[in-house]
Order: sequence, then structure tokens, then C-alpha cells
Amino acid sequence: MIKKISLVLLFSAMAFSQNTIKAPSQPVKEVFFGKEIIDEYRNLENLNDSSVINWLKTEADLTKTTLASISGRKEFLNRLLKIDENLDFTYGSYNEIENIGVYYLKYSVKEKITKLFFKENYQSVDEVMLFDPSSFKQDTKKEYVISYFSISNDGSKIVIALTEGGREIAEIIIYDVINKKILPEIITNAWPAELGGIYWLKDNLSFIYVNIPNIDNKHPEFIKNTKSVIYKVGDSSNVYKDIFSKSNNPECEINSEDFPIISYLDKSNNLILGEVAGATQYNDTYYSVVNDVKEEKLIWKKLFSKEDKINRYIIDNDNFVYISEIKGESKICKTLLNSPNFSNPIIIVEGFKNEIINSIVKVKGGFYFTTLKNGISAKLYFYNSKVNDICLPFLSGKIIISKSYENSNELVVFCSGWTKNRKRFKYNFEENIFKEVDLNKEISFANTDDIIVEEIEIKTNDGLDLPLTIIYKKGLKKNSKNRVYMTGYGSYGTSIKPYFSPYSLLWVEDGGILVYTHVRGGGEKGDAWHQGGYKETKPNTWKDFISSAEYLIEKKYTSPKYIGITGESAGGILIGRAITERPDLFKAAVIDVGILNPLRFELTPNGQNNVKEFGTIKIEKEFNGLYEMDAYHHIKKGVNYPTTLVSTGMNDSRVIAWIPAKFAAKLKAYNSGKNPIFLSVDFNGGHGGNDSKDSIYSSLADEFAFFYWQLGDNKYKIKK
Repeated sequence: MIKKISLVLLFSAMAFSQNTIKAPSQPVKEVFFGKEIIDEYRNLENLNDSSVINWLKTEADLTKTTLASISGRKEFLNRLLKIDENLDFTYGSYNEIENIGVYYLKYSVKEKITKLFFKENYQSVDEVMLFDPSSFKQDTKKEYVISYFSISNDGSKIVIALTEGGREIAEIIIYDVINKKILPEIITNAWPAELGGIYWLKDNLSFIYVNIPNIDNKHPEFIKNTKSVIYKVGDSSNVYKDIFSKSNNPECEINSEDFPIISYLDKSNNLILGEVAGATQYNDTYYSVVNDVKEEKLIWKKLFSKEDKINRYIIDNDNFVYISEIKGESKICKTLLNSPNFSNPIIIVEGFKNEIINSIVKVKGGFYFTTLKNGISAKLYFYNSKVNDICLPFLSGKIIISKSYENSNELVVFCSGWTKNRKRFKYNFEENIFKEVDLNKEISFANTDDIIVEEIEIKTNDGLDLPLTIIYKKGLKKNSKNRVYMTGYGSYGTSIKPYFSPYSLLWVEDGGILVYTHVRGGGEKGDAWHQGGYKETKPNTWKDFISSAEYLIEKKYTSPKYIGITGESAGGILIGRAITERPDLFKAAVIDVGILNPLRFELTPNGQNNVKEFGTIKIEKEFNGLYEMDAYHHIKKGVNYPTTLVSTGMNDSRVIAWIPAKFAAKLKAYNSGKNPIFLSVDFNGGHGGNDSKDSIYSSLADEFAFFYWQLGDNKYKIKK
């Protein structure tokens, strides 16, 4: 039972250290299961209140002015741009159609946004620009970016998803390749980059996407009651056939907050699979067999439940082949599709010691699969009655595999590592040859041979082995005075896998240390690692992070006044609780669009879906878990907190803008020390996933300049 008592109090004193006013405060007292909770800044949740908006604008102006006045910021931004200049062009997503050619995104260093291009093959020097997003809705003066594209099976049409202002929910247009024109219909209320993608049907005129009835992120029905639908090219944009949804399929266990997506479409066997997806690692999955999806009524039958812990699978004739994580063991199993037995399947590939099987791709004669050790060391295998170890072109920390196209016998392999840029290869098993087939050029950067990568395991506070990645320049002296950039995530079973970031490596080039913490709540060691930082076990996430910082200090890599920490989105739980639990361990923190008030997150439009990961305030033990992970409610008066930069976006569809704002307001008010607290507000931005190049680089320059300034680099000082 929840009691609510409103207490009104207005604070308007000047903040002594930052020449700004404190946020207006109208506290609300609530009682959950006998525990009294006071929410001092509940009023900041009203983003229509002029006093709230004025305070946000004041904070945004102060932060922008301060960051712009850091002496080395412009120089760092120029270094970012210099990396691009060495590339000429940067390439994004690829899509290859058999006997037709390659479609891809690309932008030049002189441009702000990516454009869609085509060439007949990877070796061809001739290319055609198909679509420039700056031509879309020119009269609105808004800057659109391509967030997703999909080509029909015959290459005649291209679906292009466009977003603007940091909003992730897209508008879809259709490009007619044959007639070289954009068709007049614009499909709204779609999010293919996140929800299921696009599945083209055999007629090359129809495709499946997820329709979102309500896209107002301030509305309680935002992204609720979504549905997988079939749209036929040429029809009005609001004409479609509902094939998988709560309203259309009562036989399926679908809640209003779930995302019913199509996850598999086998055109040859007339088989279609649908998942009840959301903020969870495993989903209930259904299947249907129809000759014509457009015309027939789909009868869905449950294939497996989320309790079966299956998230990767292939269809091999009548067999369902899948990766299982039952009992904490990662193995490949198979069962009959029409009469599955998940409790007693046939085991094809036994589990590997210290390796998690994390992807599988079917080809003629067998299938490929990849493994990951501690989230940082990847391997590739081929199975054709026995397991064959494939020697990769270079030692890789991350592998992504796929087929070039549906009937291809070649495997596409993306390899990357902490100091190795992602490269694209085609692999032929019969010839055992990797052939580099890539559009991107090698990034010109400082000699990566001079960079040391330590991938180690340290002990957690409760005695488990915690993976830790430490990256620094050869010759570094462990004298406790090295600047550390330390990050982590620890939610949804998501692993921090090795990736090449020349921008982050600038920090290493300047003598700093990069540290990636593979904390519980992630998937680095499989499902058990995720469950170890999940709901009521969530404290392990920031305790692992704290253990990592203590290790760095103990081994004299650094000391507290030289440690800067950062996390974004769900990583905000990690960083927020780290600085509220152990403010003495860190000098500075950056929290980007972070979940910092989990007790209220459930009540936001996107929050209900995340109950699956974090819990609900309606169940006592889960409420207690949410309270423990709530950094906002763990801020205490009279504590000297690290200098902190909190960011939020007014168009954020995932973490509503007032969540980071409330945290920043309370931290400013309660902080007893001289360390300033900053709130960056992007009034035209969102969660950060679809930003333009200019916006991305500006944010990078802000973050790194902030850390250089706070951790004592003499080149980075506030200009007088």
C-alpha cells in the first residue's frame, strides 16, 4: 500500500560555487511497504512548468559556457576531426543483394550526415548516390539522419528510415530503384532500427514492420500496444494488416508494454516466427506456417518460453537448432520443429570451458558459431558433424558473422579488437581462405603496437573472478598519478565487447589509462553473470565497479584524484550508485542520459517494459531492489561528491529528461564540497543513438575536455 503526502517548499538560494540558482523544490512524501521515501524534486517531473524549464535553461547555459571555456576543448575537437580527415570517407551499414550489388551508408569528412550509396561490387570504383536525407522535408529546416535501411529481395525497392532531433522513432520512405524516385507515401510511427527491422515478402511489394500507435513520449500510452503489420507498397500509409499483436492475437501472451516482433521469416518453408520482446534477454516465441502471409489468417503456436533461455537459433529443414543457457551452460541443441522437446533435446555441441556460445549462422553443409570468453576474447567455429576451429585473420576480441545473402555459401565475418579496427572478410570453408572485402580504409592512428592491453581477472568483494580490461601506452609508470578514464554498463545481459575507438585512444596517446569494467548485470560470463546484477542482486554491479577502482589504486595504476568514471543509459545506475556509495574513490563523473531514479522509472512511458530487468515498486522485495539501485535517493547531505556532469535530452524516448535533471538538482543542493555539479540539457536531442556527426563530436569533446580538466592536465583549464 502506498500513502502519498505532499509537502511544498521552495528553495531559491544561490549555489555558492557555480553562480546559479538551486532548482525549485516541491517535495512529496510516500510510504512503500512501511518505508518512508521523500522525493525532494518531484515537481521537476512537470516539463510543462515554466519554472522548471527556466531552471533547465539556466543550467544548460552555465554548463555549455563552462565546457566551451576549457582551454584544450577546441584542440581536442580538432584532433577528432583530424582522424576523419585521414579517412576521407566513413562507411556505415552494408547490405548486399545477390547478382545485383552492394548498398551502403557513407559520409565524407566535410559532411554532417550519411547518405545512401550503391555499387555493383566491393572492388568497383563507380558508385551511385541513391538518397541524401537533407532532401527530405526541406521546408521544415530539420536535420534528418538515416537510422536504418532495407532492400527488397530483387533490389527494386529500398525502405529508408529517417529520424530527426535525436528522436529514435522514424518516418519510413520507399525508394523506387528502377524509376529512381521516392514514392509519395510516408509511413510514420515506426522504429525498425530497434524493433524487429524490416522483413520483405516474396512479392517484393510488401514488408513487415512494427507499428507504434502512440509516439508521444509524454503520453502514458507511449510505445504501448505495438503490433507487427504488413504494408503493401502503393497503399495509403495508414493501411496495413495486423499479423502479431495483443489485440489481434489473444491466444498469445502479449502485454501492452511488450513488443511483438517478427524474428524469422523462411520464405521457402512458409514459416514465420514471432517474439514477445522487450527489456529482457529471453522471450516467449511463437510460430506460424502459412502459404501467403498477406492473405491468410496467421495461427500462432508457442514454440518456446523465455524460461527455456533461448535467444539465438536457426531452422535446419525440420529441425530447430538453438543455443541453450539452461543450468548456466552454453551449448548448441536441436529438436524437431513440429514437436519440440526442450527439456530433453539432442545436444550437438557441448559447452566450452570458460567460453559462451553467442551466435550461430546456417550455411550449406552445416553452420558457423562464435564464442566469447569473459566478453573480451572471441573465436569462430564451423560444425558439419564435428566442430572445426577456424583460425581468424587476426586475434579478435569481437566477431560478428552473417551470410552475404540468402543462398550464399560464404560467411561474412567482421573482426575487431581494442587496438584493431573492424575489418570485413568473406570466408570460404572449403578453401579455408579469408578474403578482405571492405569499403572502409585503415584508420591512420598513432602506433597501436605501442599500446598495451591487459585483459585480467580480479576478485569481486564476494570472491568471484571479475574481467577487467586495462589499456595504456607502453612505458607507463605505475606511480599512482596516471589519469584514468573508467567505464562500465552492467544491465540486460549486455557485454562490453572489444571495439576500436580511435577517439578514446587519444586518451591513451596522451598518457592516460582506459579501463573497461565487465561488471555483473552484463553477459560477459553468460546468463549467470547477468542474473548476478539483476533486480535484487543489482548492488553487485556497482560493487564490482568499486572493486575495480580499488584494484587500480592498490596496484598503483592511479589514485582517487585521478579517476574519472562514465556510463550512459542503464549504465547511469552503475555510475550514480558508485559515486553515492564511494564518493571518495573518484574525482569526476560523467553520466549521460542515465537511469538515476529507478523508483520512478516504472511510471514513465518506457518504464513498464523495464520492469522485466529492474523490478516493480508493487512487489516488496523488488521495491527494495529498486530503492538500492536508486542513486537519486542515496544522495546525502554533507558529503563531498565528485565533480559530476549529468546530461539529458528533451526528446529522449527511453530515459525521460526529468530523471537525470532530478539527480543533478539534488546533487547540487546536497553536495558539501567545492566540486561543481553540471547539468547539460540538449533541447533538440534524445537518447543519443541517431545524432549527427557534429553532435557526436561535440559531445565527445565536452566529455574528454571535462575529464582532462578535472584530472589535472595543465593544457585543460578554465579560461579566465
